[in-house]
Amino acid sequence: MRRAELLQKVKVGPEVPIVLALEQMDRAACQILLVTSDDGRLLGTVTDGDVRRALLGGMDLRAPVARIMNSHPRVLPEGSSREAARQLMVEYSVRHVPLVDLEGRVVDLILWEDVLLPRAKSRSEAVVIMAGGQGTRLDPFTKILPKPMIPLRDKPIVEVIMDRFHSQGFGQFILCLGYKAEIVRLYFNGESRPYRTEFVQENEPLGTAGALSLLTGRINETFIMTNCDIIVELDYHHLLEYHREHGHALTVVGALKEFVVPYGVLRTQGEDFWIEEKPNFHFLVNTGLYVLEPAVLKLLQKGVRIDMPELIAVVRNAGMRIGVYPHHGRWFDVGQWEEYQRTLRLFETMELGK
Repeated sequence: MRRAELLQKVKVGPEVPIVLALEQMDRAACQILLVTSDDGRLLGTVTDGDVRRALLGGMDLRAPVARIMNSHPRVLPEGSSREAARQLMVEYSVRHVPLVDLEGRVVDLILWEDVLLPRAKSRSEAVVIMAGGQGTRLDPFTKILPKPMIPLRDKPIVEVIMDRFHSQGFGQFILCLGYKAEIVRLYFNGESRPYRTEFVQENEPLGTAGALSLLTGRINETFIMTNCDIIVELDYHHLLEYHREHGHALTVVGALKEFVVPYGVLRTQGEDFWIEEKPNFHFLVNTGLYVLEPAVLKLLQKGVRIDMPELIAVVRNAGMRIGVYPHHGRWFDVGQWEEYQRTLRLFETMELGK
């Protein structure tokens, strides 16, 4: 993408509602917006971190984006070198540096990847995939195939998930199997892949988190856990950094989800009332993607059923830190029939699946 084109994609006016600014940030795929005046002067910046803090703080997403911007961002004067930008990024732990002219107008934007060496491609953290459920929401397909083997184009959903992790450097996967496990094993044992795949087996349904008890002693560092029917478009490196920087034992990835009430809602105040037509609301919902520390595994009883909400309570009661990583990009719950159909359409247009 040409730099002038990128600048146009990341510029936003101060009065634009936060929710529309988030959509613009997702389209730009740059993790920053430059809040500018009509004449191009830089008023502030909004980064992915600013967005996460706003979401965790319950900010009204209809408020203007200026409410969450950093009005004193780190900038450099026009003509500054890439080396000057690199030094600024390292010193202040920032990933984007706007260049401004004498009038404060934005003339360029230097990105982290422009000046620093590429991040190491290999990651040591394991990815645990919960693939043992019966997939009743996708019945009758799952009467024949286990949920992880439901196809997305020419691959089963679980392999699509693994390929996306592998593209960001992850090479160790542990599949927790249960229902129709032999079909999953047969598929992955049939040919070699550029990553290592291991299996653990539930002898009986253990809930959404109970299979983790089978991993005690097998995992000795931070790991990612994901359901086998979700695709979350995010940078897993940033997720791990966030988890570690906040000292969490367990981090839940929460996605921003819009819900529209398809009716006129009556707002009442005493005997007075008014009608709000088809209002929309935004909530952070659980995606089914988590980061955990191995210490969490020691809190589980081997082979005992437990669901994730219960596990979160156990971790909290043990005095360990838990938290939420807010995600405002795309995510897909392929375990629901309508979402599965929508994801299939996106795969056909090549917007996903790479």
